[in-house]
Amino acid sequence: MKLHLDPASPLPLYHQLAEALRYRIATGALKPGTVLPSLRDAARQWSVNLHTVRHAYAALAELGLVRTEAPRGTVVLGGSRRTPGDPTERFLARMLHEARERFGLSAEEVRHRLGLLDEAPGGAGDTVHVIECSESQAADLASQVGARWSVSARGWSLERPGEPPAGPLVATYFHYNDIRTRWPERFASVRFVAIRPDPALTARLASFRRGRGRTPVLVCEREAAMAANIAADVKAVLPADRFEVTPRVEPSPGAALTAAPEGTPLLFAPRVWAALTPAQHADPRAVEIRYLIEPKDLAALGEQLGWAPGSARRAVTA
Repeated sequence: MKLHLDPASPLPLYHQLAEALRYRIATGALKPGTVLPSLRDAARQWSVNLHTVRHAYAALAELGLVRTEAPRGTVVLGGSRRTPGDPTERFLARMLHEARERFGLSAEEVRHRLGLLDEAPGGAGDTVHVIECSESQAADLASQVGARWSVSARGWSLERPGEPPAGPLVATYFHYNDIRTRWPERFASVRFVAIRPDPALTARLASFRRGRGRTPVLVCEREAAMAANIAADVKAVLPADRFEVTPRVEPSPGAALTAAPEGTPLLFAPRVWAALTPAQHADPRAVEIRYLIEPKDLAALGEQLGWAPGSARRAVTA
């Protein structure tokens, strides 16, 4: 099985490996019952060390996508029967929860919009793909482009194999090197935009305020450099006299909810939020950091590409 892993990417190798395998499980390329390569074989096959493979497999196991069974090894789970622990059920539960919390969509509205996807216009000249490291954040940024401009905006996650179809590409500066390395022949045509946390984050954290002192806020991530970068983004949005922002590094970010002091808000970037369980999403201390495209960059996109202002407000995921 060939997987594209980029050692130069700011995304940890274990996360790249876990996301690549998760995508193949979700699309059926890795079917239930498939035995993944052993740690040693996987390390040799994908040119990583044993710890990286062990960490990736553990992340998939936490999501309920694989299970280690002696003596077979690590086995892909799933199946057509609906059971409480089925990974498909967990994925759908997370999707519906996010649709409700982020966009106020009911299950019926989600069902209706999914039915409209096949009707969305798809010509290359009328479609732009918005690239990010997770499916949920790619879809959210695409929705922002589609709401501002009359264009079919589709999310494209870097966890997918291959490359987006022909047509304009939009990406965030954070993934500048990822895209330059992965698709060098298309790099010159990519429009890069800056993003920042939604200023509404301050209002979302208001319920945690106690007294006049600074309220502690933890930014949870899997690795230190990423945690520091996201904490810096959050500090730029939250008033410094009211909140004290601290990065928190956890290989399994959901564990931070167990260890954190009662009443302390824990902030998760979109790629980490997607890995939490529905029960962890429901924890009142857990808050997703939503990122918005900088207004000036969003406006410049349409001017550079000759788009009309968005009246149809078309945004879909692919």
